[in-house]
Amino acid sequence: MKYKAIAFISFFLLLGFASSPFALDISLEGSLGNMAFDMSRITALSDGNLPFTELLYISGTAKIEQPIAESALFAVIFNRDPILRNSLYTTVSFDTGYAKIAVGPFFGLFNANSSLITSGLSTTLTMTLPGILYGTFRSDTTIGAGITVPGDYVQQRSEMAFGVWGPNTLTSFRLSTKTFTLKQTASLTTVDSVTNYDMVTEVFKKNVPYTAIITLGYQSLKRSYISASTSTDELAALMIGMNATFRFSDAFKIMGGARSPLYAWGVGSLKSPASTAVLYEGSIGIVISADNIKLPTRRALSIGKDINAAPNEKSETASEAAQ
Repeated sequence: MKYKAIAFISFFLLLGFASSPFALDISLEGSLGNMAFDMSRITALSDGNLPFTELLYISGTAKIEQPIAESALFAVIFNRDPILRNSLYTTVSFDTGYAKIAVGPFFGLFNANSSLITSGLSTTLTMTLPGILYGTFRSDTTIGAGITVPGDYVQQRSEMAFGVWGPNTLTSFRLSTKTFTLKQTASLTTVDSVTNYDMVTEVFKKNVPYTAIITLGYQSLKRSYISASTSTDELAALMIGMNATFRFSDAFKIMGGARSPLYAWGVGSLKSPASTAVLYEGSIGIVISADNIKLPTRRALSIGKDINAAPNEKSETASEAAQ
């Protein structure tokens, strides 16, 4: 029943997407970083009196957005994340100017050999007083799945943010969490999670083609091993990050950014990273806006059918005249 309901919702969204004029926004972004625990480990670093060691990873996002009505937007998003692994989102959002809600199913893809696909629900609510303040609340979670047999997993993401506008700035205070729970074996479950407490300041100016975003915050990165007992590795860090966008035209925008800890340390029994370790994450991406591309409408298809039929009708008439 769960999969039938999600399939029905996805079909409905795709039907609306296919029947409307194209005004696509295509976004591609890739990231390279090394602030992650080794997902192949089955014992805690702290149990072996070991320090945190950096692990190189690649992540990224591919997104397609398409208006389906005056105040409605359909989106398909594929996301590769060092905590949540692979996710595919299909959402539709409605914006009234003061309130915006985005909802739709998401799917975990190829994150475990025995669970090639799982399903969940993503919901985001944003309330805005334009030019004054806003608040946003997001919840993503795998539904209808238990952690019972090896290969079962649950993806969860939550976010809450409040922001205020100032002269050419938007300052936000944001709390976000990501959690990936995986049953490795009959006796071992691992939980990867990250929690961020951030102050985010976006600087912009009207008719200027670039923006800058500065982020300061605290991050807690954890990996827990749950068996007969529980062991947890935790790396804490004071983080700083900067992102920038530059719009070359209405059809093309480039974006990039980087973040790194000002100071990182092991919590509890986990030893801190080596003093020579350089921890970082960098990203780069593009946004392409493709307007004025339209699918054939039912009327156009009907006209095309009539045009194609016309030569046959003339040929039939000529044949009758010859007789």
